[in-house]
Amino acid sequence: MKTILLVLSLALAQSVLAQPASTNAPRQHPALVEFDMSGLDDMRARVRAVVDRPADLSPDKVAAFGKARLAAEGGNAAAQLELAQMLHGGEGTPRDVDAGLAWMRKSAAGGYGPAQAFLGVAYTLGQGMAIDRKLGEYWSRKGAAQGVELANFTLAMHYENIRSSPEEQAHALHWLKFYAENGFIPAYNEIGYRLMMTAQDEAQRKQAFTWYMRAAKALDPSGLNNVAYSYEVGQGVPQSDEAALGWYEMAAIAKSPPGQTGFARLLEQGRGGPTRQGPAPKPFALYLLAAKQGDLEAIERLIKVYDRGELEQAADPAQAALWREKLRLAKTP
Repeated sequence: MKTILLVLSLALAQSVLAQPASTNAPRQHPALVEFDMSGLDDMRARVRAVVDRPADLSPDKVAAFGKARLAAEGGNAAAQLELAQMLHGGEGTPRDVDAGLAWMRKSAAGGYGPAQAFLGVAYTLGQGMAIDRKLGEYWSRKGAAQGVELANFTLAMHYENIRSSPEEQAHALHWLKFYAENGFIPAYNEIGYRLMMTAQDEAQRKQAFTWYMRAAKALDPSGLNNVAYSYEVGQGVPQSDEAALGWYEMAAIAKSPPGQTGFARLLEQGRGGPTRQGPAPKPFALYLLAAKQGDLEAIERLIKVYDRGELEQAADPAQAALWREKLRLAKTP
């Protein structure tokens, strides 16, 4: 889901590391190098070609569509979902997303678990409709009650903070572990976060850290950042500025905004020793990168920088006011 974007970000970050240094200019730390976007336009075109492919109006598909429609109109909930998917994909009929969603809702209202699961995802992610997390959770709960795995996973994503009840947290953890054990790498960091936020002792924090490390070793940007933070504060692992700097450096290269901020913070404070992947970047440049992506700590640091004239920047009340307004908007519910 949303974390799939992080996997894409990682792949792009790796391509940055592979770029040779220019012979005409000093080498730039890879954390400051922009993503190599070459090839993405072609990738988007191929994806769009699949999404916009012509409807398949072959005789077999048209016959299958007619059969599904008859069954759906007769009240068969499974056929109603099948019809919805055929309308969405243009199988045996011109593509009609709105009509497909209408049949999906009918199937879900008729109690068909898979349709409830798909509808929960559609509302949660805004697929073909406006995002509505309440309806997303409602339909995911319906599907989860019937044991549909997709619904259970979507529901776990709704229990994404420690304010959820213990029962909801247990549900989320169960399904996150299920997907992690089946190779869904972004689930590793989610599990670590939940365990760390609810840990009562150091043994539990160590268990959480092992999940962070699994995510980091898979080069998940959030996992890299959380390993770095754990070393910085000594949470679940012995405190080490050197280790923290190294992991923050990798998180920054992977374009994690909190990782960019953490890397800048340790460099500014002179903690952790030399950088490993290139010449140490200016902390201000890293804070600016993170702030532009909405990292609150980075924005707060920029406000102070422009108020006081720090980090080799002249005092600039206008810039301080601009970032102060960005901070206000970012904190507005």
